[in-house]
Amino acid sequence: MPRTKQSKSLSQSSRSKVSKMTINEIVKETIQTLNSQKVPLTPHNYQQTFCAIAARYGFSIQECHTREKFIQKLNETMQEDIAKYNVNTLEELLTYLVSSLNRLTLGNSGKQKLVTITLIKYLLELISRFPDQKSRELAIASLERIDHLSDFNTFEIITQKWEHLLSSKENDYTSRLQALAGSKSTDFHQLLDQIEQSLDNSEAEASLEEMASIVVSSLTPSLTQKLDDEIATLSYMINTTPKLLYKDEIQQQLKTVIRKRIEIDKTEVKDRILSLDEILSEVSSKIVHLIDNTDLSYEKVKEIKQELVNVDKESKDFETIKQKLMKIADTLEFETKQLGSIMKREDHVISQMQTKIKRLEQALKKAKQESKIDFLTGLVSKRGLDEELNRVDKSYRRYQIEYSIGFFDIDHFKNINDTYGHEAGDLILKQLGKLFLQLKRDVDIVGRYGGEEFLAILPNTPLHGAQVFAEKIREHVENFKFVYKGEEVPVTISVGVANCTEVDNQKRLIEEADKRLYTAKTGGRNRVEPPLKVTV
Repeated sequence: MPRTKQSKSLSQSSRSKVSKMTINEIVKETIQTLNSQKVPLTPHNYQQTFCAIAARYGFSIQECHTREKFIQKLNETMQEDIAKYNVNTLEELLTYLVSSLNRLTLGNSGKQKLVTITLIKYLLELISRFPDQKSRELAIASLERIDHLSDFNTFEIITQKWEHLLSSKENDYTSRLQALAGSKSTDFHQLLDQIEQSLDNSEAEASLEEMASIVVSSLTPSLTQKLDDEIATLSYMINTTPKLLYKDEIQQQLKTVIRKRIEIDKTEVKDRILSLDEILSEVSSKIVHLIDNTDLSYEKVKEIKQELVNVDKESKDFETIKQKLMKIADTLEFETKQLGSIMKREDHVISQMQTKIKRLEQALKKAKQESKIDFLTGLVSKRGLDEELNRVDKSYRRYQIEYSIGFFDIDHFKNINDTYGHEAGDLILKQLGKLFLQLKRDVDIVGRYGGEEFLAILPNTPLHGAQVFAEKIREHVENFKFVYKGEEVPVTISVGVANCTEVDNQKRLIEEADKRLYTAKTGGRNRVEPPLKVTV
């Protein structure tokens, strides 16, 4: 239908609105209006509201004038009837046409056929404006055939194609929307709301994981790598389960832990100041020693001493303190160039002290590492396993984050040592350590529990997941080629797994896993207990 004179000559303000408004924005406002009025999102309600909003913004949409277009194609008598019955919508127009068709008598078969074809054409024109491409293309093709039909066979061809289209599962829009929304509702409005909510939840989860990473970083002390047990436990829980950030209890605990983290930094600052104080005392002692053994002037010594006194040990700017000490060191170096052989002896003593300090630092570092790392396998030691097990058990007791454990024991390990020697046994333990590190997740903890026995702690893992992990390790060990001095050594393991929800406490959990390991041993070895059920 052509646009009215009013739509062609929009006022300046209306044109401004149209230039700013797009079809997508009108669609968005249409959906929002239906939602606010709690009107079902049906095609009829959508088209009626969409056309009203489009007209308000000065848009002339061809589809919104379909009713007028159809009325113009009717004869004058029908047009007068339509005006008399106040037919305002396309649905009312279709109702009128159907009623007119029903009023036809059997004697008027020719007229009935004409009206029927006219009605079908109207319906096909309406379908040609549907959003579904296949329905639209078939409706256009049907209109072309009806305009040129010569016999009844044409109707049969069109009918068959429509039957095929209606039987196609591709037109089942409701089931496809239900799959996206994860719902069985048949209401389009409700399905769209659920899909939108699902998308919002996905974005929220991604933002929550990023927030959890930032929070964990803020809990780490700035000046030391040492973590308090409470800080380490809370960081671990937030990393594995970011949704805990929503809990009031966790938020209060975060405030407490952050205050503790600040105290840890303060303590570290004090320790570093004490260390600087020791350095300053050592420098003063060296100056006194130099005075006793050289001709360094008293006035110059007083000057250097005054510079040392002026060093602000309470300052947190360690770089400034470092620069002042470097300046003092440069002064000492300049004043003592004349010492010659005495300084060489002193340098030798200092060198020995530095070497000794390095050895002590390396020994200390190694001792710290060995306290939680098994030196032979590179896995967590027994002490480290006890700490990690206590930590995941606390998370389960407080926040119901379940976990599983598994005992792994090398079959006939004594025979291997007796046959190939203890060196071969150690080599097998090392290789098993590497296999565990390759196959475990980042959050899993695997350590040497003692001798040829290993313990795996699997956070946030049900019993079935523990069985899958244990079976994977068992298969890799069975298929791995352990070679010692050119000879292949056959190795298998037995495993017993248990979940924290099966028992009352941590001790019972260890006993249950150990009991199942014994069952695996007595049941033929090279197996997992309870066995993983294979589904066919």
